[in-house]
Amino acid sequence: MNLEAITTVYSYRFPEVRELIDQVTTPFPHDVFLSATEPTGALDNFDQPIIDKVVDFYAAQADLAQFGFRYPTSGTEEGIREVLTWLQAKGVKQIYVLKGEYEGYKAVGATRCMETVEVPADVNTKTLAPGYFFISNPSARDGNILPNDFINDICEAGHKVFYDMAYLGSTAPHEFDLSHPNIFAAVVSMSKPYGLFYDRIGFTFAKEAVPALYGNKWFKSILGLLIAEKIVDTLEPDTLYNHYRPRQEAIVAGINEDTGLALKPSDALLLAYAREVAPEVQPLVQRFQRGDGYRFCLTPYYRRLEGGR
Repeated sequence: MNLEAITTVYSYRFPEVRELIDQVTTPFPHDVFLSATEPTGALDNFDQPIIDKVVDFYAAQADLAQFGFRYPTSGTEEGIREVLTWLQAKGVKQIYVLKGEYEGYKAVGATRCMETVEVPADVNTKTLAPGYFFISNPSARDGNILPNDFINDICEAGHKVFYDMAYLGSTAPHEFDLSHPNIFAAVVSMSKPYGLFYDRIGFTFAKEAVPALYGNKWFKSILGLLIAEKIVDTLEPDTLYNHYRPRQEAIVAGINEDTGLALKPSDALLLAYAREVAPEVQPLVQRFQRGDGYRFCLTPYYRRLEGGR
């Protein structure tokens, strides 16, 4: 049995996105960078109109306009890191995550002397001491969308929620409810939906100022912002999903035929998942286990199929 899926989610650099990057960088926008030498601080607020466009781009799926503070960041990771730093300064000693969640929360939290408490998805959050939940939706556990009621129930139990939307834009249109007052911050990224993992293009939205991100008005990627602007000016939020969902389904069907697994396509394009597997294939998929299920990144299959675009 041959299984080419990988455990780490490295995003597929979609051909459509490569074409847009070529349009931005040929010719290279040196004039934009040279404006930094003007005495008016021409690039200090360069990100703000682009963030306006990102907010408008996702408006039907997530109301990011309700967050009064917004910052350009290096993917979502910088936002996660600096929000945890901010919480540390407030005296927060632990955070909650769902079992099988994105491991970066725990890794960064540990460097801020924070304990990460993993809880099962069916936990009664009212039985937990009120605290801070770091939740990805669509979920990094399996690439599927968590119901709005699930997150609102966590908020109603008295917890504050950091809402990680790294996979936003890689699913069918869905309205993510960020309206609860206990959702105190959210992050989005161009990494997962558009294959820009190593371009480090993301945005952090918060209801209070995040002091460590103030300096990003100077320390930001102008080229990354130009690429982000090109994407939101050219594509629709569901453009890539509509084009590649049939391929995702075909990839998963092929894996199942080759291996005898019973994988399902995740809501997010890059992934497939299984809740349980037969004992005879357990050795093949053990490394893909996350929490109580299994997650598979399909990027190598997309690359192999690219010739059939």
